[in-house]
Amino acid sequence: MKKAAVLWTGGKDSALAFQVSLNLYDIRRLVCFVPADNRQFYAHPTQLMELQAQKIGLPIEFMPISEPYESSYRQQIKKVKDTGIEVLITGDISTVGGMPNWIDGVAAGLAEVYKPLWELDREAILDTLIANQFEVVCSLAYKKYFQPTIAGRYLGLELISELKRLPIDPCGEQGEYHTWVLDAPFFREPVELEGLRVIEADAYCYLTYTQAI
Repeated sequence: MKKAAVLWTGGKDSALAFQVSLNLYDIRRLVCFVPADNRQFYAHPTQLMELQAQKIGLPIEFMPISEPYESSYRQQIKKVKDTGIEVLITGDISTVGGMPNWIDGVAAGLAEVYKPLWELDREAILDTLIANQFEVVCSLAYKKYFQPTIAGRYLGLELISELKRLPIDPCGEQGEYHTWVLDAPFFREPVELEGLRVIEADAYCYLTYTQAI
């Protein structure tokens, strides 16, 4: 098997890409590209991703990215390649804003890119999460798509049914909402969050917690 790294965000799509790639590649680590200025994203906090990696039993590497972005990504991907990684696995589902897939472009000539979810039926993707007993919570949702907010709600049958009826990409591929995976078939044990609270900002609402174990 070729050695692979999963491009990890902590959300449902990267986790499902991991799951469907398990028997195809020798997955050695998780990789997350992060801003070089160390700013945190509410939707995908690095502290939670570190805990997810522990639950999975794999190392996670946060690789800083700065301008010019294309060369920065290529430098970091080369570092990943130099450790023996041959394939990058991504949970990308479709183009965003009509632009070509970014990872395909910046990894060209350096590493293979495997996109197991690419252009799959969105409803089928969500149904697969339920069938495989993923535990997923919505971490951030934009107000222009969701009133009331879905931040803090678990991605179960009821919410998935609602998403399928809305005039959006039901998987949130255009950034409508984001998620955290708390449990998956390849987790050794689930992530447990304490002190959950939804915070309202100008354009979106996001989920916070006081402790993750």
